[in-house]
Order: sequence, then C-alpha cells, then structure tokens
Amino acid sequence: MKRLICLLLILSLAMLVLTVSYAQDTDPDTLWAADVNTDGVINILDLTLVASHFGETPTADQSPNPDVNGDGSVNILDLTLVASHFGKTVPPPVVFVRTPLFLRADPAANSQLDVNDAITVTFDKTPEDVTVSTGVAIVDDKIVTITGPFTAGPLALTITWSDGTQTQTLTYTVKQPVAFVGVDPTIDSELTVNDTITFTFDSPPDHVTVNVGDATIDGKIVTIQGPFTPGPLNLKITWNDGSLTFTYTVAEPDTDAPDITSGTVSNGAKDVDPKAINSNLRIEIEFSEAVSGNIALQTAAGVDIGWLGRVEGNKGILELVKGKELGNEITYVIAGKVEDAAGNSTDISITFTTASKTSGIPIEVTDATFDSVVLGSEVPIVLEYIKDG
Repeated sequence: MKRLICLLLILSLAMLVLTVSYAQDTDPDTLWAADVNTDGVINILDLTLVASHFGETPTADQSPNPDVNGDGSVNILDLTLVASHFGKTVPPPVVFVRTPLFLRADPAANSQLDVNDAITVTFDKTPEDVTVSTGVAIVDDKIVTITGPFTAGPLALTITWSDGTQTQTLTYTVKQPVAFVGVDPTIDSELTVNDTITFTFDSPPDHVTVNVGDATIDGKIVTIQGPFTPGPLNLKITWNDGSLTFTYTVAEPDTDAPDITSGTVSNGAKDVDPKAINSNLRIEIEFSEAVSGNIALQTAAGVDIGWLGRVEGNKGILELVKGKELGNEITYVIAGKVEDAAGNSTDISITFTTASKTSGIPIEVTDATFDSVVLGSEVPIVLEYIKDG
C-alpha cells in the first residue's frame, strides 16, 4: 500500500513539474537540500527518496535527509520543494578550509642553540607547502622539525606555509662550536693501567662521552680515568660539536718492588772506615728504578744521628752534618722506605759497623833528654836510650 501511495505521489508531482514555474536564481542552500541523494542534480531519484520516507520524522544528522525544508517531518511540502526545482543542477558547496595556526617552537625563540641542534615547530593542524629560510624541514602531521647545521652567530629562522601566505620568524643565537686544543699524554704514548688522560678544549664542551674509562668535566678540561685494559687502546671522545679517536699502548701492571742494587756500604759490612766516609761527606744507596720516600742514618738502637737524608731519582742520599761524623767501633743502620710510581714499596735496612781505632802502642816521652820513653801498654815498658858520644 505504501509503495502505491509513493507511486501516486510521484506521478502527481511529475505532472506538477510541468505546470510549476520557478526562478533561476534559487538560494544555493535550498538546492543543496533538494538534492537529497547529493548527486549534483534534482530529479526523480530525489522525489523517490522523499516519497519513500513520507510521514517519517528523520534525525537532524540522517543521510540522506528527506526532510528538505527542515521542519522535522517528511510531507507534501518536501515533495513540492523538490518538484519545484526538478531538473536543476546543484553547485558544489563552498568548503571553508582553515589555515593551520602556529602554536609553539622548541627551543623557544631567543634561546641559544648549538650548531647541530634541531628546532621543533608545532601547529594545530598539518601545514602544507612548508619552507624554511635555513636548514631542512621535515613535516610529520602537526610537527615540523628543522635541522641544521646552523651558522654560528645570530639566527633569524623564517618558516612559511600554505603556499607562502603564512610566515613566522624565530630568532636564536647559535653558539660557536667547541674546538679540541690538546691532549696529555700525547697520542701513541705508553700508559699504565690506572693512568689519566687529560683533554683541553677552547671552551667548556657539552654532552661528553668516552668509549673507555670515566670522564670528568671541569671547565675546559676533560679528564679520563682508567683502569684501562693492557694492550692497544683506541680512546674515542665525543662531545656536542665533534668526536676524535686517540691511540695509546697500555703497559702491563708493575708489581715488582724496587731493589737496592749498590751503595757506599753493604748490609752486614764490618770494619768500615769511618774516616773515608766522613771525608766523602755522604753515603749513597742506588735502587733499580726511580723511587720516592725517606732515608735516615740511625744507631743500632734506632736513634737518628742527625745526617740529612733525601730520596731523588733512583738514589737515596745521606749527607754529613758537621759535628755528626761517624765514630769507630759503632754499629749504624741506614733505615727508610721507598716506593716506585706503581706504589710498590721497599723497606730499607742496611746495618754496618765501623772499624776500631788504629792498632799499635803509643809512645810517651818522660824526660826532656829523650833518654827514655814509656809504651802505653797495660804493663808499662821502659826503654832506655844510651847517648852515643
């Protein structure tokens, strides 16, 4: 029955189309509403859609929407409105496209940049036809990333979008790149396992990393601390403005303590002539390598006798102080402790005994005529001289 009613309505409206006249300058909104199936022309298909929903109450967002006049009900008024524009073509609706809006930049304008920094610009929708005055722009949805390198000094970065109709200029200051100045020890040197390597730059570097050891930054100085693995070492240091690789050789750890190789006196020596040592004004001890530490000349009881002791290079030196000369028949001890650069230590303990006084019997003259002398023995011996002539 509903189909029969629709057919009768369509037939009657088709007849109506033949008798109804209409103005050619119809409101575009009316034409868009009458083109129910939105195919660009008002025809029998649109009448059929309205008639098929006759008497219904469609929702506002229904598509297609047969409520042509928008009064909330599909009725004869909607059919009449479609019929009155039968055969007309419908112009496409004018769509308003909103230009993307610049929201923010990171880093913010007037910030300080590094040469290789990136600037991120955010829009409220995807921008089109983006160009920049400096660097390279990459668009990813609403985000535009601008990468350098940028030239050191003032930077005025202009970003343009939407076929050049929109622009935004951001100002920055680009820092001069930090340059490497020198390294200590120099490349190809030999290191120990626990050595340090010091790098100097012309200004404080940022984001310093090393592939070996631990890096400590103090102003323009970067110190790399081991331990390093024995063998060849390729040390790579990277900072915000560059990277460099340095080659070294790391020696095996030194675990040998210094040896005493020679000296003025040897341990356990007896009958050492004190006059010879006193006249030489010093005692020297030599070691197998350069050392540091202390050395002193003591009695057997451990009392310092006052000689000046020092350690320099591979020698320990004791210097005579006037009035502190070595005596006869005394046991002395050279005592102290030294260590090498690796921290291996050696205790010094050299004991020697000086010789007794010169042997023989002293002669004492007992009269002015030299007729007799007395020998200084335990039992006095008297020698008498007979003067000849």
